[in-house]
Amino acid sequence: AAAMESGDILQAALNILVRDGVFLFAGVNLQTTQEKCAKVIKFMEDKKLVIFMTQMQYIQHSVFKLIGIDEKPKDVSAEEAKILATNSSVKVTYNYQKAYTSFMFRLYDDSKNYAEKYLDCIDSTWANLWLQHAFQAFHMGLISFWLARKSREQRWYERGKRSKLALKKWAESSQWTFENKWYLLEAEESYCNNNFEVAKLFYEKAISSAKEHKVR
Repeated sequence: AAAMESGDILQAALNILVRDGVFLFAGVNLQTTQEKCAKVIKFMEDKKLVIFMTQMQYIQHSVFKLIGIDEKPKDVSAEEAKILATNSSVKVTYNYQKAYTSFMFRLYDDSKNYAEKYLDCIDSTWANLWLQHAFQAFHMGLISFWLARKSREQRWYERGKRSKLALKKWAESSQWTFENKWYLLEAEESYCNNNFEVAKLFYEKAISSAKEHKVR
């Protein structure tokens, strides 16, 4: 609001993208999330902020798939196609959303393909301390450990471990939000190692932490 009042449209748009970009993972009703996405996309379109608009469209596409609409995106303009090809942050958003929805539907080949592409460009992306990137690390951890179990490839196990350590750091800064997610990745790692008793312990700790901190 302050940015809008001061006329700083770019900062206002960035604030909106950061705020509304996490609704999908915050337990907000999917239909409500889709409506919020539509409003943000319209705002970005009106302000001609094509990069931010494109990123929010990718989030909206994920919501559509989870709802079961699976609405096809409108025709991609030449400008939007160029942004996807050249902008690292947009590529990260696109590949992450594709990997996430593929994992949710347990599509092995697509999950692997988009996770690989996401990991190829995430290190060159600015704003890696955004809240969205914590959720991305969490889901990439889940995807990596799942792929490790399916493929028996050590590289996916190592990627899962890196995500787990990232979530541990986030949990140290915000136990309320991230402790349950860190415990869940600990459980997944133990499960991959066939340490089923340890995995059971961490699954239970993840559930208890989520309940204690009122995570939806």
